Amino acid sequence: MGFFGGVDGLELFLTRCLYMTVGSVPAWWGVTLFLMKEEGWHFSFLLCFVLPPIAAYLGVRGKREIRAGLAGAGLALAVATLPLMFVLASLEGA
Repeated sequence: MGFFGGVDGLELFLTRCLYMTVGSVPAWWGVTLFLMKEEGWHFSFLLCFVLPPIAAYLGVRGKREIRAGLAGAGLALAVATLPLMFVLASLEGA
């Protein structure tokens, strides 16, 4: 049974979570390097180095073990990296 129109919904969801979590690692590292050049070092930048590999691990593991919750958690962690970094940067600056 598929989610949308009967087209392999779970497999498609797991695959997209995998690709987005693995693709987030070089993207966030690039953003972090850019921000370090522009603004200098802040401890909140550590989140962009630590969280994306954890998210990629969760995405790969969720796809391998066919666990949608684990893959979804990895995707949520990959997406939430930048807002978390901004919140910590604002707390650091205060």
